[in-house]
Amino acid sequence: MASFKNTVQNFLTENRGWVVLFTALPLSFLFDKYFSVRNWIYRSFIASNKLHDKGVTEVQEQVRRWNASDKEKMMCTARKPWLNMSPRTATFKKNCNQIAINLRDILEIDTRRQIIRAEPLVDMGYITRYLLPKGWALAIQVEMEDLTVGGLCLGLGMETNCHRYGLIQETVEAFEVVTADGSLVRATRTENADLFYALPWSWGTIAFLVAVELKIIPVKPYMHIKYIPCHSQEEYCKKMQELSVADDTPAFLEATVYDKDKAVIMCGEFAEVKTREQRAKVNRINRWYKPWYYIHVEKCLKTGPFEEYIPLRHYYHRYTRSIFWELRELIPFGNHPAYRYLLGWLGAPKVSFLKFTMNQGVRRKLIYKHVVQDIIIPISKMSEAIDLFHDLFEIYPLLVFPIRIYDNGEHQGMLRKPENNMPGENWEMFFDLGAYGIPPAVKRKEQWDGREMVRKMEKYTRDVKGYQLLYADTFMTREEFREMFDHTLYDKVRKKYKAESAFPEIYDKIKPEDWL
Repeated sequence: MASFKNTVQNFLTENRGWVVLFTALPLSFLFDKYFSVRNWIYRSFIASNKLHDKGVTEVQEQVRRWNASDKEKMMCTARKPWLNMSPRTATFKKNCNQIAINLRDILEIDTRRQIIRAEPLVDMGYITRYLLPKGWALAIQVEMEDLTVGGLCLGLGMETNCHRYGLIQETVEAFEVVTADGSLVRATRTENADLFYALPWSWGTIAFLVAVELKIIPVKPYMHIKYIPCHSQEEYCKKMQELSVADDTPAFLEATVYDKDKAVIMCGEFAEVKTREQRAKVNRINRWYKPWYYIHVEKCLKTGPFEEYIPLRHYYHRYTRSIFWELRELIPFGNHPAYRYLLGWLGAPKVSFLKFTMNQGVRRKLIYKHVVQDIIIPISKMSEAIDLFHDLFEIYPLLVFPIRIYDNGEHQGMLRKPENNMPGENWEMFFDLGAYGIPPAVKRKEQWDGREMVRKMEKYTRDVKGYQLLYADTFMTREEFREMFDHTLYDKVRKKYKAESAFPEIYDKIKPEDWL
């Protein structure tokens, strides 16, 4: 029996692409359609606010029951580990008292105050379907459709306008949380300010989020994108640094690096399409038969600069169909015209279902022979960081998003005060550098140790006063983790709200599984 089990495990590990194609892909399609219908029904016919009050009361009652028990185990949410976007399997949950939080609806839009109030399990796909037809979007409207409001606000959320707004945490107007004693607490910049600034990057280790108010901005139906090819590292690094801090900086700005010396910069502005010439340049990039977006962008390196108009929802979710560029590793023929025309309508497999099909063999491969990593570091270090990623991973494309990191004074939170603020400003320009895929060395069957390479990346990130994104696997020790992130406010708030004995620390939630 053990031999048969090992044979099955090995087959599933070595043939994961086919497993994904015949299980995760159709399940993802059905799952998406179910929640689209469910959300439409709730949005159209059900008073979400009444359900919200009931749901919050249920969370409070569960926490109070925990307080009345012997409190032998700490608390965490009961959300299944395979439903989140992190590659980790969240084994820590087995040793926790799991609190069910079934809050997944939009509660209110206030166009006068320019905010939307939403529950933590509302995802980005739901947000864009709800807001865009009304002419609004989140100030930081994050790309992947399955990412949730709660995960982004207590973790990290970014988009290509972060060089103007900062991370999604800078656009939060209020948090509503249930604390360790079962109290419902509202936190804003002026009310319970210490809690407000400590919650981002806390990963649910201070309190349970039950609602959040986020800034929204008026939008137009299209994104006007200009593609700028660059044929040297010096050229694209210099242009990105200049564009990100210019007085007339584009509303949306990113770069995709296709090899060490080639990149395409994308500058975007909200737009309307009125003229015949503009209509001729409309590109609905997320139609099922279209090539993956990053492949479409790459042609700029050969054709030269061009521009187009992309329907706004297509733009916001431009990398969903290809999971940035990860899908090429799972379904290598996924961008082939025959596949796109025959099966492209199924969309991409959801990360949740990819995790659902993951066994221990696949997990080991993902952590030791595969890279999913992002770091946020000062933009002045772009050139040397890309050189480092080339030496460690040699994976392309690379993602580049410029990001403001703010100095929030006495309430700085987990991100340390920036050291080189722009003149007269309270922020410094950083950038996110993301690498996703299988290193060529692994494909060539050469020796390559993912743990060793990520450790080197983490050390460099600490040395330049940057941050590793915590959805990804980290190999830092607890001491190294505390060196990277400022725990001063976090520790004070955990003590003040009695979270120390109620919730695991961040490090205990994000460290690799013991069996690895």
